[in-house]
Amino acid sequence: MQVPFFRLDVTDDMRSAADEVIASGWLTSGPKVQAFEAAFAQATGARHAVAVNSCTAALHLALEALGVGPGDRVLVPTMTFAATAEVVRYLGADPVLADVCPETALLTPEVVESALARDPDISVCMPVHFGGLPCDMQAIGDICRAHDVRIVDDAAHALPAADTGGPVGTLADATCFSFYANKTLTTGEGGMLVTDDDAIAARARVMRLHGMNRDAWGRFTVDTARWEYDLVAPGYKYNMPDIAAALGLSQLDRRHCDRDARGAIATAYDEALGDLPNLRRCGRRTAASVEHAWHLYWIVLEPDAPINRNACIDALQALGVSCSVHYKPLHRMTYWIEQLDCTPEQFPGAEAIWRGCFSLPIFPALTSSEQGHVIDSLHQVLQG
Repeated sequence: MQVPFFRLDVTDDMRSAADEVIASGWLTSGPKVQAFEAAFAQATGARHAVAVNSCTAALHLALEALGVGPGDRVLVPTMTFAATAEVVRYLGADPVLADVCPETALLTPEVVESALARDPDISVCMPVHFGGLPCDMQAIGDICRAHDVRIVDDAAHALPAADTGGPVGTLADATCFSFYANKTLTTGEGGMLVTDDDAIAARARVMRLHGMNRDAWGRFTVDTARWEYDLVAPGYKYNMPDIAAALGLSQLDRRHCDRDARGAIATAYDEALGDLPNLRRCGRRTAASVEHAWHLYWIVLEPDAPINRNACIDALQALGVSCSVHYKPLHRMTYWIEQLDCTPEQFPGAEAIWRGCFSLPIFPALTSSEQGHVIDSLHQVLQG
């Protein structure tokens, strides 16, 4: 049996949505983008949603809208994908890498408090809701407000997730979601910036399309001179096309059903893997208010396990089970080592994770027999 790390469940609704856009003849940003933005804002409880072509673009636009620039310092957890820190550098600012909890891979209130006390020049904090598990945003928000620090959430893994105070998407100055191919909602490539701040939304809308004050749909659906537009800033090419928005719209209403399916798979893993020695099941917070999106189900092999992480992944692959690693931390990457003079000793929490961490298949279309094969294969590899 071959079990992929991810398999998209392509529905008739998705096919119909794409066909409708193609038949309309309007493929770039237009009415479907507007509809997707309105529906997504309502779904997350945010006042504004701004559709873009990636979560990376959304993060960049959020920081730009907050005025981040050269000389600014932005707090970023080291356990994250490249985009979270690189967008800081796009604007000429400096990321400040922070350690994470070794059980959740999350930025914690204690780490944020300590970082802001040590470095009063930090102006923005970027929590990452790793694997779909939300950070303690109520506590982090209180700390950041006390230090006059703005918050941009990297919620690439976190649709739909929630904690005390509401859904992820309402707990920060701006929150950025990913619709990459293997995310909990996918448009192939795509992202969304959500915010309650009118100024952030307005700036992001202008900057996502070359700094134009009118996009193509606006120019061709009004009674004034259709060609006319103005450039009000040197913007970017970050807009989402209608065909991607239509795919997103077709999946939005099933987000809670898909999350429940992922949660059931996570529970089955928990029950089946609890007896394996030298293995930690990670990515949980005990707060009753937490709603986990379960984008990832990740585990950690302890140093005294009979096989190391890479050898385990290779053995599972030989048995037909595909896994992935999330992530090699930023402080282990050559660029950031050279730029920030990082050492592993500065990040004990992340170091306790990354050498042994890997993620198992978890997606709504995973069958019980496929999951059984993953479980049996992992037992075989670790117990012989």
